[in-house]
Amino acid sequence: MTNKASMTNLRLNALLTLFALLLAPWSYALGQQVAVDNDSAATTDALLQRLDSIQLADITVTAQRQLIKQEIDRIGYDVQADIASRTSTVLEMLRKVPLVNVDGQDNIRVNGETDFVIYRNGHPDPSLGSNAQEMLKAMPASNVKRIEVITNPGAKYDAEGAQLILNIVMRDHFSFRCLAGAASIGLTAPFPLTVNPTVSLTTQVNKVVMSLGGGSYVDHSRKQSAPTTTWAQYRQSGNQLFIDQSKRVRSNMHYGHLRISWEPDTLRLVAASFNLSNVNRHNHEVGDWLMQDASGVELYGYDSDMKQRMSYLNVTGRADYERRTHQHGEAITLSYMINLQHSTFDKLTAYDGNMLVNYIGVTSNDNQHFAENTVQLDWTRPFAQHHKMDIGIKCIHRLNRSHSVSDYLGSDLLDDVRFNHTTHIAAAYASYQFNRNRWKGRAGIRYEHSVLHGEFPDGTQEAFSRHLNDWAPDASVSYQANEADNLTLSYGSSIRRPSIMLLNPAVSMSPNTRSYGNTGLGSVHLHDITLTWMHIGSRITWRIEPAITIVNDGITNIKWAEGDVTVSTYANELQRTSARLSGYVQWQLHANTSLQINASLRHERWHSDNLNITNNRWVTALYANCDQQLPYNISMSLYGGFNGGNVTGLYGHDGDLGYYGLSLQRSFLKDDRLTVSIHADDWFSGRYTYQHRYVTQGDVISRSTMRWTGVTAGVRVSFRFGKLNTHVKNANHTISNNDLQGLDN
Repeated sequence: MTNKASMTNLRLNALLTLFALLLAPWSYALGQQVAVDNDSAATTDALLQRLDSIQLADITVTAQRQLIKQEIDRIGYDVQADIASRTSTVLEMLRKVPLVNVDGQDNIRVNGETDFVIYRNGHPDPSLGSNAQEMLKAMPASNVKRIEVITNPGAKYDAEGAQLILNIVMRDHFSFRCLAGAASIGLTAPFPLTVNPTVSLTTQVNKVVMSLGGGSYVDHSRKQSAPTTTWAQYRQSGNQLFIDQSKRVRSNMHYGHLRISWEPDTLRLVAASFNLSNVNRHNHEVGDWLMQDASGVELYGYDSDMKQRMSYLNVTGRADYERRTHQHGEAITLSYMINLQHSTFDKLTAYDGNMLVNYIGVTSNDNQHFAENTVQLDWTRPFAQHHKMDIGIKCIHRLNRSHSVSDYLGSDLLDDVRFNHTTHIAAAYASYQFNRNRWKGRAGIRYEHSVLHGEFPDGTQEAFSRHLNDWAPDASVSYQANEADNLTLSYGSSIRRPSIMLLNPAVSMSPNTRSYGNTGLGSVHLHDITLTWMHIGSRITWRIEPAITIVNDGITNIKWAEGDVTVSTYANELQRTSARLSGYVQWQLHANTSLQINASLRHERWHSDNLNITNNRWVTALYANCDQQLPYNISMSLYGGFNGGNVTGLYGHDGDLGYYGLSLQRSFLKDDRLTVSIHADDWFSGRYTYQHRYVTQGDVISRSTMRWTGVTAGVRVSFRFGKLNTHVKNANHTISNNDLQGLDN
């Protein structure tokens, strides 16, 4: 207990030291200002007497480029204006973006929510879905122009709607006459030991501009990592389950892109892009399972040894043709997108010991195929000077196919399930915008007709079909009180449809668990009301945002106990209300010192009438980053954060988790072409960092403790070459599909 208390005090002292360092430049500047004010009266006469003898030198006026830009539906962060972008990854830069939080385990939250989608250049990039952490770790920030948080996309931006969008706008703008590019490599140690090389090239041939790039994120760790201890109790019987697990994860991710734009004249633009990503992950997990009765007498126990290999391949291609007219701002855009995904999960689990099942192991193979074709037509036209109308239609055809086989060794039990799920969507939207003087307004509506069809090729279950009609309105009004202050009130609604991962009825079993999907899941409707007050000043920028989110038919994981077996599936059982207050501050404390703070406080209420379960939690988050320019052209960043009480569903929540770190960066050679940065994280945390997870409701309650290596350090080297005064262009409107739940988030 003494060691635990001393460790707590050490972490508290480290946190206090962090914020003392953050506030030190401001305290010094304030002290200097007070001293000047006290002495000003005494020195005025002396200054006047010396004024005639002073010869004025040349004056240099220095101003920092504004990093934050507020619009009626989004807030943007200028990545290129931040010197740290030269050697940082996109994931590291996200810690500075308003309303975005990245914790010590690289979990991303937007406005405190994990339910968001990631776009690249204004449209979804499926490679930034379930593998977003690996992709953003591998993506150099030097290739990104800005990062936008779109809080109210509206009907014209997304025909199926997303309440929160994280849009990464790629730079593709370099310096050389015919060829330009950049290359970087990063190394992080000790565990996991990761290597992250990237490269990008841009060239122009006549009126065609091409950009080619790629990268990797390779984890070379060979050490057992992420041990977890779990205690669970079955309320009906009182039996207790004790689990000790240790897992080793080795993964590698590779990605590449090709983007082309052709602008034959000022009225026509043809743009195309091709993206490919591949993720391979190997898990090796060993566990010790012990079941006792309520009095502590052992009932049974066994060991498990699980080896799993996961492979995920995603290929996306899109083409846009934009035709502008002589009417300023009018454009017609025709877009087509194809998205292909293939994933395989191969797993072998062996059991040894005393178990209450008649098998000694399980071999399972799960193959999933996803194919999506989308066509969209958009028309934008300004009229009557202050007005603009956007209308569009969209058609989507999705085909999901899965084949799951589980063979329970030592028994006659074999599960072989084939499931096909097809979705046809026809959508139309209309959006109106008004902009005059200090007022801006927008209102829109979209209608979607969906046909869902599921079938089982082996005939084990009956086929089913469903027709859905959904309406999704949105509205926003913004008032510019003065040059610095803006007030916006907005309402938005959106739709989520279940992915095949939630629909697939294939059963997965272990001696103590059983899980399967639900083919009867329906779409989810979300409603969001937000009030935003944004102040953008020369030295301080801040944003305050109270908001509420309401979901009445949400998809949630439901669990119950059958003896000592925990059974889980999915259902439209969730009623959720989230009331939050978010804040962001960017403060130029000194000419060489700046501070950014992201903070949020929200109350979550997750409820199910049928299950008679309510989960009420207060959730807090605080993230800070201080940039300091040091002598010898060295840039220093001191960062840290805290996240507490995240809701994990109807049944439980996570414990508190904090992190902190320091990075140093310096550029060399002409035009700062070579940049080197080093970083160290959680250096006072000891050898390990811990986090707890609690399940407090339902038939089974539990407490889990996860452990991972605390102290990490890394280095990244980046080199730019060439010069090209052009960039790959993108159509103003393009396809964006983000209605699936359980696939990308």
